[in-house]
Amino acid sequence: MWSILNDFFRPNRMPAAFMRYKSINYYSGPETPIAEIREQFSQSEGGSVDLIKNEDTGIATVCLNQPERRNAINGKMMVDLADAVGTLESWSTGRGLILYGHGHNFCSGGDLNMARKFSNPDDGFRMAVFMQKVLDQLENLPLISVALIEGMGAVGGGSELAIACDFRLLTSDTKGIAFVHKRMGITPAWGGCTRLVHTIGYAKALDLLATGRRVSGEEALHIGLADGIVDTKNALTEASEWLKIRTKCDIGVLKSLKIMTHNAKEMSKQESLTEERRLFAPLWGGPAQRAALNENIKHKQ
Repeated sequence: MWSILNDFFRPNRMPAAFMRYKSINYYSGPETPIAEIREQFSQSEGGSVDLIKNEDTGIATVCLNQPERRNAINGKMMVDLADAVGTLESWSTGRGLILYGHGHNFCSGGDLNMARKFSNPDDGFRMAVFMQKVLDQLENLPLISVALIEGMGAVGGGSELAIACDFRLLTSDTKGIAFVHKRMGITPAWGGCTRLVHTIGYAKALDLLATGRRVSGEEALHIGLADGIVDTKNALTEASEWLKIRTKCDIGVLKSLKIMTHNAKEMSKQESLTEERRLFAPLWGGPAQRAALNENIKHKQ
């Protein structure tokens, strides 16, 4: 797949819209297998990404753990995150996921020590390939994911992690969300720009990227970048309760709802309609529907 993409993005295959702007540099360097990227990044030291699965509730937590650097994510943590997401892909009883940072800070973005170590375009491209794959897997998980944004907030790459989740909850005192990439002389690379446009629309997304400003919790709610405000002192507990409300149903129904909604966002209308009816049909007359009919649940609050 990546070789096809690389061929497409060669200068002679570049879309006409880009060919007009000769001042724009477009990467056409070598591809590297994911396994090699993983090996390179796993050599970084410090920090971890810790997965805990609660089999009773079906809700997992993934903790970004490098508090001395405000949970900046380095190569090792990228590999840890890939492993955590891979485990969640095969969690048959999983319902939800909360992504948060250790020590009441979410994530300050990419670790600057790593940025200094891997500092050429080839390294940047490899990182983008790896993290786009990981965050695509996170976004596609058949469970509902929530980023819990606390403290200094989601900054740079941290904002890209947050927007890969289905929902974002902010504490009342957080510094908010900031796509500060331009201040660092770069652009988003982990899928953050694409997801931001899909989430809040072109104009608002371009404004946040072009200004690099912080978005408070209240503004994030107003523009559709956040989905709720939780109490600072009980943030993880409140986030868990918020998520439990949205995952309380038959697990087959829940997983189908997540996949169906995601399809509607990513597919054409006709493709999405096809998937919708094919996901619906096995549930019709199934155990969950029969139980609901017997209890006349439809008209109960």
